[in-house]
Parts: sequence; C-alpha cells; structure tokens
Amino acid sequence: MLRPDLLRIKNYLNTLVGERNPHSSPDSLKCCADYIADQFQHSQLIVREEQVPFEAGASDNILGYKKGTAHDLNPFVLAAHYDTVEGSPGADDNASAVAALLETAHCLQSVPLKTPLVFAAFTLEEYGFIGSHHHIVETKKLGNGFSGMISLEMVGYRDSRPGAQSYPVYVDPTHYPETGDFIAVVGNEPSAKLTHLVAEGMRDAEPALPIEQLIVPGRGDEFTEVRLSDHSPFWEHDIPAVMLTDTAFFRNPNYHQASDTLDTLDLEFIRDTTAAVTGFLKYHLT
Repeated sequence: MLRPDLLRIKNYLNTLVGERNPHSSPDSLKCCADYIADQFQHSQLIVREEQVPFEAGASDNILGYKKGTAHDLNPFVLAAHYDTVEGSPGADDNASAVAALLETAHCLQSVPLKTPLVFAAFTLEEYGFIGSHHHIVETKKLGNGFSGMISLEMVGYRDSRPGAQSYPVYVDPTHYPETGDFIAVVGNEPSAKLTHLVAEGMRDAEPALPIEQLIVPGRGDEFTEVRLSDHSPFWEHDIPAVMLTDTAFFRNPNYHQASDTLDTLDLEFIRDTTAAVTGFLKYHLT
C-alpha cells in the first residue's frame, strides 16, 4: 500500500478547483468528469460513465471498479461529489474530497481486496443528491446491492483556534472539541456498526489524526445538517453509510462562497485523512 503524497494531492486540486456546475459551467463540469476518469484509469480501475438525466442536460457519475477476490460479495462504495454550487470554486466543497478519493485509489491500486470496491465520483449532489440516488436505483434494477458506503464530504479545512468549531443544536458541544481540527465520522442508527468500524479503523491507521464520531437517532430523517451529502440516499434505501467531513459550515466560513479557494485548504489534513481512509479500507475489505 502506497502512502498518500502531498504533491499528487496538490496536483489534483490544481486541476479540480474551479466552478463545476451544470447550469453556469457545464463544460468545466464535463472536463472535471473526464479528468477523474483518466485518474481512475491510471490507478488500474475499470472505469464506467453512468449518465444521469438532469433538467440542464445529462451529467455523468464516474465509477471506478476494483475487483474483489470474493465474487459473491456486494461492493463497498467510497464516494465524493465533484459538482459545485454556482459562483464557488468549490475547493473544500468538494475538490478536497475528490482529491482524497483519487489518492485513495492510487494508494490501493496494488492491494488485493476480498470485497469489491467502487470509487464513485457522483455528479449533481448540490441539486439533491441526484447522482447518488440515480446510481442506487440503477444498481438495484440490475439486482445488485451494496455492502456499505463512505461519503467524503469536505475534508480539507482545519482551524485549530479555540471556538472555531460549532455544532448543530441537537449535539451536546461539551462532548466534542471546540477546535476545528478533527474529521467527523457521521452515521445513523442502522449504520452504527459501520460508523464504529470506520472511526476505529481510521484511528488505527493514522493515530495522530483527531477523529470524532456522531450517530444520530433512527434513520436520521429529522437531522437535516447531517444529511447534506451523498450518504443520504443510501440511508433512505437502508444501506449502511457514513459521512466523513470537516463539518462544513460548522467550521468553514467559505462554504458555498466565492472564497472557497485552494489557498484556504490544509493539504496535510487532506493527506492524513486519506491515509486514515486508505488504512481502514485495506483492513476492512481484505
């Protein structure tokens, strides 16, 4: 297994950062999809473009398949969305996570896995998780399923100042840090086992990276703030799924703004998060 590399991560980000929107910058959205597909191919994945219908014209989920040695197991999904809102270059949201996705694929390319692994770059997350919902529906039409899913959602912003971190009203802040220097692992009750496995596996793989976990009651239907990523359709289909996040607007003031630029990101934070995710996948899927 290769160690995540800062220079590769920076190179991904230099290409990815910039508005990627189906209405205002469809060409950039398509160029980003093509770039992701090329990087998946370089990581020896089987690449498929899954067309997703949309009002502004179709866009594509980019799927990279890594075969498992056990052909009877449903695949695990590691995902990140690559689209942005209008007017934002989307460095943290969500180029940081796409860079982590690409680097994880690179680091695992020579690692044999028992469970098949799908690297999914979903489109149209900013319009109601359209890409991930479409992928679930299309997969089920074929009679296939999923063993679990991780959504990488903004993993590049760190602020270690006291008071930099805030929380939703239903989270007791006395149980969590006031510094914004951790990665959050968020699940719902049906995904509790996976949430614990991911958090512990990441801690084992990268002990120096602060990791906090949150499990919301039930399916999480009442907790809007923790549903704002592509794990949400998986929850709705009763598929175990977790979100890994720097907590977005609870920490990062540049969320959905023109100021969400590359210079605001902490590349070491992305690297260490990638290392933790890669380590978890290696041991969980073998």
